[in-house]
Amino acid sequence: MSTMSQASLPIFDFSPFVGQSERYVALIKQFAAAEPFRSATVDELLLDDDFHRRPLRPEDFEFLKFMKPVRRHNVSRLPALASGRTLMSIYELDVARAPASGEPAEWQRFADFYREETRVLGAQIAPFLEAYAFEYLTNDIDTNEGVDAVSARLAHIVDEELAFWSATFERLMRNDYLEEGLRFGMVQRWSLAVSKRRALARAAASGFFDMLAPDERPSLHREAPDDALLERVAAAVGVTRRQHAYWQFYLPTSTAKCNLLYALARRPDRAFGLIGAAFAAEAEWLAFGLALERACAHLQPAGRAPADPSALKAALEQRCARALRRVADGSGDAARAQCVQGIVAGERLAERGRWDLGEQLRWLSSIRDYVAFAHRISSRIDAECPGIDRETFVEPHEMCSTTHVHNDHRLVTIEEGDMLFWGNVGMQLAMHKGDMVLIPDGRLHGSTVVSGECTYHQPIIPDDWIEALVAELDEPVAAST
Repeated sequence: MSTMSQASLPIFDFSPFVGQSERYVALIKQFAAAEPFRSATVDELLLDDDFHRRPLRPEDFEFLKFMKPVRRHNVSRLPALASGRTLMSIYELDVARAPASGEPAEWQRFADFYREETRVLGAQIAPFLEAYAFEYLTNDIDTNEGVDAVSARLAHIVDEELAFWSATFERLMRNDYLEEGLRFGMVQRWSLAVSKRRALARAAASGFFDMLAPDERPSLHREAPDDALLERVAAAVGVTRRQHAYWQFYLPTSTAKCNLLYALARRPDRAFGLIGAAFAAEAEWLAFGLALERACAHLQPAGRAPADPSALKAALEQRCARALRRVADGSGDAARAQCVQGIVAGERLAERGRWDLGEQLRWLSSIRDYVAFAHRISSRIDAECPGIDRETFVEPHEMCSTTHVHNDHRLVTIEEGDMLFWGNVGMQLAMHKGDMVLIPDGRLHGSTVVSGECTYHQPIIPDDWIEALVAELDEPVAAST
């Protein structure tokens, strides 16, 4: 095989696993049956700094097949969420976190998390789930793209992220949801920064960046953004607990960004792909810091000058270009091509992450509208489709539904009983007999029964019904524009 044909091979490829999904699902079920991964109880909405506890909703693996890998259009659906949570749990079996105390029960939790049979199962599962989750990121990439064009992708990430945050903050302010929305955003970015940095630090210690000069290496520890500002923003919105207290509120695309770095950092033959993906992660991190500087200027120390986005973007581009040239000169076309794949994979995942987070925040910040939509849809069902597909659930007191997503649009309609419903840290939407809410496809949510018993229905709603309603949310903005 020629060097150039090797260079064109995607980093992640699901084809070797086609026809083997049943075998791997059986292993995933064994892995998820371990005590640390059981579904959440009513008191585990936040995990109280418990690194050794990760609710995976093992019951989902009874019907998830993992036969068709994740694609761009379904990154927010249940298979992506479940595979991402499982992968992060596997990777972080290699991360040492001491027991919370010297009590025997805490030592048992510590020992259960790192049990050898769990680690062995994880090692068997990881390659399958990586190919399943990430194949779409490295397919169909032109690895012959010039150095300047490739490094310019980083500036594009920064620009797109800044535009996203600007529009998002405007929406949140318009919907009187700025603090809550910023809290959710900090969970996705700040709370998971530890995992991303750990993946890169482990790779650096293993020599993954040794082929680059120190001033050419990607990093998530540079002066901009300033960690002190992020810490102040996190404190202001109440995101102050240790990793992974907010486990239940990570979006599928948020865990995917960490997992991409972890996956590449575990494979020396993918070191060049990690270099590219790390540069993309740095561009995204830079943009988030710049966006917070704009939105939270009141939290900056007095006299601190704002960062210069143009200068920071140019410096990042130039550093990436130098790294790409050094890789090509030192290790050839195949290494350079893998770097390009890593950058494009990070760029694609950043775009999907913006979409996923944007849709979640649109839903959360407009939840009153989605309650109203639910009543309108219910009336339409009664008039037009009384036999529409629906699922019915009867759940006991304190039945807790670990956060999850659906692969379709659903109503939650309460027939009898009381429920608390949430999709964000601190959110508690109280629902009683006759209440209902619309949950769009792919939106993260959970619930707890607070009455003796609760009976509720979930009618499944056609796409075209939802599109017309959601379009109404932007009509006042369009009219004023």
